[in-house]
Amino acid sequence: MFAKNIATISFFISLSRIFGFVRDILIAKFLGIGLLSDVFFASFRVPNFFRRTFAEGAFNNAFVPLFIDKHSNLGQEASKKFIANISAWLLLILWLVVICFQLFMPFLMKVFFPGFFESVEKSELLISLSRITIFYLVFIAMVSLFSGILNAVNKFATASATQLILNLTLIFFITVVGKYFYNYAYALAWGVFTAGVLQLLFIGFFSYRCGFLVMPQLPKNNSDFKVFLKKLVPGLIGANVMQINLLIDSIFASAIVGAISYLYYADRINQLPLATIGIAISVALLPNISKKIKTGELEKANKLQNTALEIGLFLALPASLALTILAENIIGVLFERGAFTHHETIKVGLALKYYSFGLPAYILVKIFEPTFFARSNTKTPMKIAIFCVLLNVVFNYIFHLYNFGYVGIILASIVASYINFSLLFFFAYQKKYFSFQQNLWQKIIKILLCAVFMASCLWFCKNYFGNDLWQIWQLALVIVIGLLVYFIFAYITGCFTLLKQLHKK
Repeated sequence: MFAKNIATISFFISLSRIFGFVRDILIAKFLGIGLLSDVFFASFRVPNFFRRTFAEGAFNNAFVPLFIDKHSNLGQEASKKFIANISAWLLLILWLVVICFQLFMPFLMKVFFPGFFESVEKSELLISLSRITIFYLVFIAMVSLFSGILNAVNKFATASATQLILNLTLIFFITVVGKYFYNYAYALAWGVFTAGVLQLLFIGFFSYRCGFLVMPQLPKNNSDFKVFLKKLVPGLIGANVMQINLLIDSIFASAIVGAISYLYYADRINQLPLATIGIAISVALLPNISKKIKTGELEKANKLQNTALEIGLFLALPASLALTILAENIIGVLFERGAFTHHETIKVGLALKYYSFGLPAYILVKIFEPTFFARSNTKTPMKIAIFCVLLNVVFNYIFHLYNFGYVGIILASIVASYINFSLLFFFAYQKKYFSFQQNLWQKIIKILLCAVFMASCLWFCKNYFGNDLWQIWQLALVIVIGLLVYFIFAYITGCFTLLKQLHKK
């Protein structure tokens, strides 16, 4: 069941990311890298931060264990009252946040993107677009609430499918109605707003079919809400180090021309394995491990954590090495057309290469966080997160002083992520939340050897194809060859037995 849940989530995330690449290809074609692209990506950064925070992080980590406990012990009616109260508070808080953003948008955007305010045109466009996109956080937060409910009752497909709607909507707005707006950046901003409405309607319909669609009531400051808030606030920091670091990175990137766009396109590719591996495992792991801990099956919970770690490394290590070797080719094939030139390909390719070094850490952080949240321990990840965010600021400043440019921003994030993972692992081991099962280290070494063989094959193919690797079919062929080599060596070394074991789970 656990493997099936991971596969379901990964499938829909992969599908969403494919359409996301189509969306980004179109944005690159129509906007290129310049004023419009920088401003749109910046205006979407804040609501997108909330999307990732709620949909992939803190909200689910705080809400799901409490909902499972309520639903298992007191039944559906009690859990529906819990949903009604939490949704009422959520709406109240989010609308207050939106109003504050609308009132203080110039000041807040100057804090987040100070470099943009050196140009009047750039700053005014940023403020205008941000006033539109900020409403998205209200819709996506409610979507996340109902997604968490559906995930808790093993309805992973519907919750995962909502992510498709954003990409499909933005594709429609830039290709069909974009020419009717003042510019394509405005079209995309209104596309974000529309996508939020559609996502909420979609998830609301399926929540209704499952019997969990309830109308918000007047918010009550009862014990359930206090417990939820106690878990949520630390979780907002603890589960979102990467997202907080991205916001910090934006402050430094706004001072470098084109850096916002370079980091955006590179991160979009890096997010594919992060989402399909790290986030998919994390989302599937949390309700499963929570149920086992609630029933006192601690050994089974640890076994599940070991399995998640093994799956994560089995997929993350080859993905990281493949992105390192093929970074520039992937960017060129996907985006180099229209206003996106070869110069931009080189810049974004370099950013992706550096991002790929941190991919295993990003994924492992996502895998280890649920073991804390399932035990309602949100304070430990929060303390680690605060420390790592401060480290990111320090390293960003140091690299900025030494003129590392946008590469320094990525390096700071990578260092912070590896320290974040190391501390999560240390405290999980110390608190006896996690212990290595027999032979896990040997399996990890075998996985690493298989990934190195695959990387060698990709390097050889890249040199063999040379300039031809800028065509999509040659790139696809090289990737397929790399995957075949990896799975063949995984079969020979015995790593492939992992997949057979998963099939039985």
